[in-house]
Amino acid sequence: MVDNFNISSSSTRDNIRLAVSASIGSGISHLGSTMMPFQTNSLIEGFHISASAAGMFGFFEISSLSVAMLMVVPFLGAPIHGRLAFGGALIVIAAQIMIYLGPSSVPYLWGCSILSGCGFGVIFSAFISRVSALRNPDRIYSISCGGGAVVTVSTVMTIPWTTAWLGQRGPFMSIILVVAVLMPFLSFLGHKNNDIQKKKPLKIEWPGYVVGTIPILIMWAGYSIGSGIVWSFVDGIGQSIHVKESVIVLLSSAGIIAGFLSNVFGAVIAGHINRRLPLLFGIIGTALSFLLTGLAWNTVIYCFGIISYWIFVMIAYAYLLGAAAGLDPTGKVGAMGGSCDRIAYAVGALMGGFLVDVSSYSMLGIAGFISCIMTLPVCMPLVSRAFHNHAVARDQIAPTLN
Repeated sequence: MVDNFNISSSSTRDNIRLAVSASIGSGISHLGSTMMPFQTNSLIEGFHISASAAGMFGFFEISSLSVAMLMVVPFLGAPIHGRLAFGGALIVIAAQIMIYLGPSSVPYLWGCSILSGCGFGVIFSAFISRVSALRNPDRIYSISCGGGAVVTVSTVMTIPWTTAWLGQRGPFMSIILVVAVLMPFLSFLGHKNNDIQKKKPLKIEWPGYVVGTIPILIMWAGYSIGSGIVWSFVDGIGQSIHVKESVIVLLSSAGIIAGFLSNVFGAVIAGHINRRLPLLFGIIGTALSFLLTGLAWNTVIYCFGIISYWIFVMIAYAYLLGAAAGLDPTGKVGAMGGSCDRIAYAVGALMGGFLVDVSSYSMLGIAGFISCIMTLPVCMPLVSRAFHNHAVARDQIAPTLN
């Protein structure tokens, strides 16, 4: 059942609960992709498997995350988000323990990666569905994207300690510890405020549903492919123009801080301006950051490209989720978009590798830019029209719900 949670009229305690749980849900659901470089290295050094087998581990984990998100879609919209997320966290912990304690058998590790990806996918879908039901989802999505980045960075920061204490398998223990500590807060996703009025969800007729859904998924896919093309090789781009490794590492921290501040900005403006403006601002800005990064000829331009990427991508991602919620407050479109995002990113990484082999790093920036913006002229007007039609239908049905 969809609720019309009104952030301005809810108690401060419930606002904080939801913001914290959404941030944790966002952060945990992205741990698989964020921790992938460290997991891959652990599999090679600690489990002594080949690089290609370790790469397939990542492929299976991300693919299963996407599939799990789609499988959970029929259950979204019911007030069980906290239970779904908590169950997903238990699956993640079980899979990571199995990896940490288990043998170095490649099929066994691949099976565990599939299980782990399913857990991440369930958490991701539950988080998206819960926030999509809010009256102003853009605000909480902006807050949760920034808060989620804090969760992922904090997890990465534990790796030196877990590796020093537990050896090469430490990264998997980092995931276990962080998820175990934070998972109780996921139950707040199912928390119901007494001020929330249970109302019949707005029914979206199939033609109108498709008119809005397909364009936003296509636009989302193009955006994510562009991200995969460029961001998967951002270290290589820096090294090709002789950027110091220490600078590249420092940029990660600076970029996350800049992204967090942009999310704060996104949360402040949410509800005050048409969401199409920050959505376009984020997508076009991200595309321009790809050009700057790929075509960078010195350290200053490279740094500016990376920082601008973090600023724009955090706004774009939050408002893509908010746009999906605007079309479907049950979260089904958002879950499909999140699944599409992960698959498209992986496809973009493959395309980027091909472009590097046959061309140059500069071509990555151009390809990423084109992929990001090429769908906007057709898809954005259709999405805007769907927003308008949905708002009209909601206004027409509102008197019958009161």
